[in-house]
Amino acid sequence: MRAQITIERSRSTPSTYLVGPHALVVLEGLPGISDVRVEHEGLSRAILSYRWKDPGTHSPGIEAALLRQGMRLV
Repeated sequence: MRAQITIERSRSTPSTYLVGPHALVVLEGLPGISDVRVEHEGLSRAILSYRWKDPGTHSPGIEAALLRQGMRLV
């Protein structure tokens, strides 16, 4: 089962890099997440999809990992 999330870069952490590829690297580094794809890319927002090994469980680590990198779930 694929999950889909929207990620936004924090306004307090401006960057010239696109948020999608940055978030993709962060998600790929988390245990249990695989096959991460950027589905849509905007200036400060991106929609990513991924496979989670247990589709009934939401990983609390996703939000924390993104926050450490200046991004958040929308």
